[in-house]
Amino acid sequence: MNRAHLIKLIKTGQRFMDWDDATYRAWLEKHTGKRSCTACSDAELSRLGDELRANGFQPSEASKPRGGSGPERPTEKQWAFAWRLAKQKGFTGLDDPGLATLCRRVAKVDNPRFLDKQGMRSLIIALERWIEHGKTHQAKPAKKAQ
Repeated sequence: MNRAHLIKLIKTGQRFMDWDDATYRAWLEKHTGKRSCTACSDAELSRLGDELRANGFQPSEASKPRGGSGPERPTEKQWAFAWRLAKQKGFTGLDDPGLATLCRRVAKVDNPRFLDKQGMRSLIIALERWIEHGKTHQAKPAKKAQ
């Protein structure tokens, strides 16, 4: 694997682990003594990739093709945002069977990989509302019957 691919793998792993910048840099420093991937050697980058895999990062799943890149296809930012929302809601990822069921309900497609931009918008809105619904209903105390 070349250097650029290793750095991309590590940055994808950072998003997969849902680390903010400070957490990511602390993790880098713990494992390499450096706070930036660009300062790391190729061997260190390779070890970081191995460490991410040991922590549960699956690069093949994260880098899986999403069904094309035509003009009506969702953008990478939309995919990343939907992935974060799905993880926040408790799905295992974009290939989770439960998320496919949600896609069938809100976007009328059998699998997230078939989403177009409008379908992705519908999915993102549904996930956001679902998350918000859970927050508002958890925050309210139950009324006692008299």
